[in-house]
Amino acid sequence: MTRSQRITYQFFAQTVILFLLAAALALFGAVKFLTPADPLAGSLPYQQVNALSNVVLGLAALNGLLGGGLYLALDVAPGKRLANEPLLTYTAQAWSVYLIVVVLAATFGFLEGRNGLELPGVLDIVGVALVVLLGVNVLLGRALSPLQQVWLVGLGAHLLAVMVGLAPAMDYLRDRVLRVLALGIETHIAYLLMALALGFWLMRRFGNVTSAWADTGVYVTGGLATVAGILLTLAGLYPLGVPDWLLSLGSVSLFIVPVAVLIIASHAYKPLSDRNPTRTLAGSWLGLSILLLLGTGALGMLQTLPGVAQWTVGTHLTGLQTFWAALIPVSIALGMMNQGTIELRGSTRRVTGLIPFWLVAFGSVGGGLALAAAGVVQTYLERILSMGYLDVQTLLVPLYLLWIMGLLLVATGAGVYALTFWLRRPGGIEKP
Repeated sequence: MTRSQRITYQFFAQTVILFLLAAALALFGAVKFLTPADPLAGSLPYQQVNALSNVVLGLAALNGLLGGGLYLALDVAPGKRLANEPLLTYTAQAWSVYLIVVVLAATFGFLEGRNGLELPGVLDIVGVALVVLLGVNVLLGRALSPLQQVWLVGLGAHLLAVMVGLAPAMDYLRDRVLRVLALGIETHIAYLLMALALGFWLMRRFGNVTSAWADTGVYVTGGLATVAGILLTLAGLYPLGVPDWLLSLGSVSLFIVPVAVLIIASHAYKPLSDRNPTRTLAGSWLGLSILLLLGTGALGMLQTLPGVAQWTVGTHLTGLQTFWAALIPVSIALGMMNQGTIELRGSTRRVTGLIPFWLVAFGSVGGGLALAAAGVVQTYLERILSMGYLDVQTLLVPLYLLWIMGLLLVATGAGVYALTFWLRRPGGIEKP
């Protein structure tokens, strides 16, 4: 492997580790939520475990998208080397240190009390600087392909989301508004745009589609994803009190969001139905990401109705929407790693098998449906019928158990994926 390829593979390996850690933490947090008096209750409080899980899952999604973007650049780079390998090397080393520092800071509770924006400002600023340097590594290459252009737009949206989250808030309401905007831009626009770029690259690898089809498709779906993402982001402001003209977007969003999601998902039909002889599981992971996108879109469509959003905000429905939205780029990244590692190894043997895929798929979708049912019951009993919180939680225990079983499957699948990914790693680095 060239040095650029080795660094890209380093991002792949980091994503696997982060995903495994995030799955284990999500499982641990769910168990602690269900049984606050468990024997490990003295280790970390539930709130800290939940915050740590959010941070690590976000890092897994972002790290996978960054590694995928570097691989896109390498795919068209002369000699499979990026233009400035020394800069890439130093940036990758600093990024690895940054990941360790962030995980340690979150483990020891050095976080802010803002759900979804838990990292202290100084760590956010350092992360922005390193992401900018990684983006520069891509920009220094040859003329950018449409896939790289959409990926860079998504990267810019990520930087915007972080800056919005860092903006000073004069009061609690303004802080809520900034948090909703930052999280909406991140999950509904930035992550999705970068994931679409990687997804269309994968479609060209496992499906019988042309480059022209993929280039046109990524532009079309990228535009639709941006429009739908803006509407979903604005919908998050409805429960905070907004002008009537903004509330009127709800009826428009109710039509545009599902149509946009369906058009995006439909683009995967052609490559998935007309496969080439490739033996990777990239198509399977892409299919899972499409399924998660449909689920996220369905939940988001409900949130675009102001009347519904007032009842469901803060329930398990909104939590599930955030969880699935983060799993979309993770699933794309896992497919990208399957395809990329096979190419780096120079063989056609599968990197990871079907077992981790089905475990993650059944766990995330099946467990997620159980949590969605819990959110519906919670909304009806707690918000509409005004039942007591503890009484409702007691009734939801069977659904929580199904959710925990789903997370157990996801964690097991992540562990099997990590093991097989390590066992079938590529060979050594090419000498400069």
